[in-house]
Amino acid sequence: MTGEIPESGVRGAGRVVIQAIAIVYAAVILVFVWMSREMTFTGLTDDPIFAGYSLAVLCYVMGRFVVSGFYRPTPDTGYRPTVTIIVPAFDEAEGIIGTIESCVTIDYPSDLVEVIVVNDGSTDDTWANIVEAKARWPRVYAVDLGRNYGKRGAMAEGMRRATGEIFVFVDSDSYLDADAVAHLVAPFADRRVGAVVGHADVRNRLSGGWLGRMQQVRYYSAFRIIKATESVLSGTVICASGCCAAYRAEAVRPHLHEWEFQTFLGRPATFGDDRALTSRVLQDWRVMYQSTAIAETVAPDRLRMFLRQQLRWKKSWLRENIFVVLYIWRKNPVAAAFTYASVAFPFFAPWVVLHALANAVNGNISTLWFYAIGSYAMALLYSLYYLVRRPNGLWHHGMTFVALYMGVLVFQTYWGIVTMRDTRWGTRDSSVDHTAIDPDLINALLPADAHRGTGARVR
Repeated sequence: MTGEIPESGVRGAGRVVIQAIAIVYAAVILVFVWMSREMTFTGLTDDPIFAGYSLAVLCYVMGRFVVSGFYRPTPDTGYRPTVTIIVPAFDEAEGIIGTIESCVTIDYPSDLVEVIVVNDGSTDDTWANIVEAKARWPRVYAVDLGRNYGKRGAMAEGMRRATGEIFVFVDSDSYLDADAVAHLVAPFADRRVGAVVGHADVRNRLSGGWLGRMQQVRYYSAFRIIKATESVLSGTVICASGCCAAYRAEAVRPHLHEWEFQTFLGRPATFGDDRALTSRVLQDWRVMYQSTAIAETVAPDRLRMFLRQQLRWKKSWLRENIFVVLYIWRKNPVAAAFTYASVAFPFFAPWVVLHALANAVNGNISTLWFYAIGSYAMALLYSLYYLVRRPNGLWHHGMTFVALYMGVLVFQTYWGIVTMRDTRWGTRDSSVDHTAIDPDLINALLPADAHRGTGARVR
C-alpha cells in the first residue's frame, strides 16, 4: 500500500477490525518483550551497560505511551483574545500566498486578528507575491526588511509591530486549518499558560514520496505521544514547533532582545528559534499541546535536505537542553525524569549500536539480535499506534524512520557537537550574522482597516 486512504473511507466495522488487529499485534509484541526478560536479566550480569540501557529505553517508551493516554485537548469555551499572526518568509515564493490565505480566512472574529507577513530579504518573488496577497486581502500588514537578517530577525520585527495579546507564529511553508487559531488560544484562558503548540501534519505526505509518508507518521507520533505527555505533566512541552505555535505577548516580550541576538560558543544562534523561545517561556509559564489546533507543513522531500534538517534540529536540541535541564526539575519531577532520559539516551545510543556490531563481529550475535528485535518492537508500536489513530494506509512508513534513525540519525548527536559552530541552515542559503534591523531599509505596507488607516507605505 503506497497511497493514503481517506479516513472518511475507513468507517464502521472495517475501522474496528483494523484497530483490533493493531491492538492485538501490539499486545503480542509486548508479550514478546516481557518473555525476553530472562535474556535481559541474564545480560545484566554478562553485559550490564547494554542490558541496562535496553531496559531504560523500554521503560521510557512505555511510560510515554501510558502518560499520553491521559491527554485531552483543552475544550474551546469561546475565549477570544486579540491575536497577531506572524509569518516570517524567506524565498517561499511558491507557497506564500497559500499560507497567507490560510491565515486571513480563519474562523475567528476579524476585528480581533491582525496578520503580519515579514519578508526577510528574499532573493526570489516572495515579496512580489506578498504584495499580491495584500492586494487580495488589504488587511494584511506586509513588511519588507530590505535585506536578509535571518528568521529570528523577521520574527522579532513582527513581534515589535504586533498589537495582539497572543502571538501566533506560522512558518511560510505551513497552512492553518480554519478553526486552528480558535483552538490554539483556548488553553490561554488559564493564566498560567504562556505558550501553546498545535498539531502539525505533513502537507506533502504523498507528493513527497517515501520521505513524506515517513515524516507524516513520525510527526503524528511525536506530537500525540511526546508533546501530549509533556502537556499532561504540568504543561512542560519543551519545543513549541514553529509551524503552528502561539505565545502570550507578556511571556515573550521580556526575552525578546536576548532571544533575537542569542549566541552560543561565540556564534549567533541562527536556527532553533522555536525551541529557544519555548525554553525561555517555559521557565516561568506552562507550555501546552493542543491537538485540535491543526496545521499542515511542507517537509523535506529529498534525503539530503532531510538529513541537514535533522542535524540542524539536533544542534538546537543540544544547545537548548543545556538550559532546560537546569530548571525542568522545578516544573514537574516526572517531566524532569523523562527530559533527563531523553537527553541521556542519544549520547549512549551510538555506542550501543557499535557495541552490538562489535559483538556480532566477534561471533556473539545475541546482542545484535536482541537490539534489532527491540528496535523492531518499539518501531512497530509507534506504527501501530498511528494505524489505530489514523487508519489511512501510511502506518508502516513509521518503520522506515526507525531504520533510518538506527542507521544514520543515531550518530548525529556527536556530529552535531563537532559542527556546533557551523550555523548554516543547510536547507536554505541564508546564514547571516545577527545585526540590528535597519529601519531605513524597511518597506511596510500597513493594513487597510479602521485601526491603521488606508494602507499607506511607511519606512
